[in-house]
Amino acid sequence: MKAVILAGGYANRLRSVTNDGEIAKTMLPITVNGEEKPILFHLMEKIEKMPNVDEIIIVVNDKYKKQISEAMFFYQPKKQVSIYSDGSNCPENAKGANAAIQIANQHIPEHYFGDILVMASDNYFEFDLMDLYYYFEQLKADWGDDVNLVVSKKYPNKDKEFIAKNFGILNIDKNNRILSLDEKPGIENLKSNNVSLALYIFNRYDLKLIENYMAEATGKARDSLGYFINYIIQNCASFTYPIKGTFLDIGTPEEYYRLAGENINTKK
Repeated sequence: MKAVILAGGYANRLRSVTNDGEIAKTMLPITVNGEEKPILFHLMEKIEKMPNVDEIIIVVNDKYKKQISEAMFFYQPKKQVSIYSDGSNCPENAKGANAAIQIANQHIPEHYFGDILVMASDNYFEFDLMDLYYYFEQLKADWGDDVNLVVSKKYPNKDKEFIAKNFGILNIDKNNRILSLDEKPGIENLKSNNVSLALYIFNRYDLKLIENYMAEATGKARDSLGYFINYIIQNCASFTYPIKGTFLDIGTPEEYYRLAGENINTKK
């Protein structure tokens, strides 16, 4: 298995936290079990606990490539790490998450047929990635190798308006098979409380569909990851892995400070 970390964003909403964009969002420090570390290091530690991962691919932009490369030198990863840039150098020519997946796909050898773990670089979560992997392997045993997995979380009814405005919403059947994804549908079109989180496992054949998708997509559909995920769902068997624990998307200063505060008080 290969792991892909999408780290090409510019975090415009977090400029008050990132020193006006000087710090890559994934390099922002969080405190986990009393130890302060960049978000990226937290993700790396999670991935490195997976013995089946043979390479970690980090897709960045030109602005933050040196910063993240130096951080990896300091971190001394236990797995092979490959860092590629999407070629952008400012928010005005940002390429988006789908372009980052395409770049990762193009650097995975054609003859490689293992599965691909893909995650955003700005998330904090507590569950063990091996549990996700075992769930995926059981899916393959039940449904065949041509399946994909989307991590999800069911939000309470009181959060309906918030999730309808800010997330991709998954509509699933009784077997946790995903029927569709509605990208930020608005409260009037909300069909469920199941939020798609930026953590996935793709089988190799289906990840290659990013090439066809990017050749056809335009506008928001080209940039927003939710549209590509829905494309996968409509063309390939896809299931959800529902979690109940903490999973935080660090998109605003308030969410970042909330995360920092929660983890400062976390004792395990």
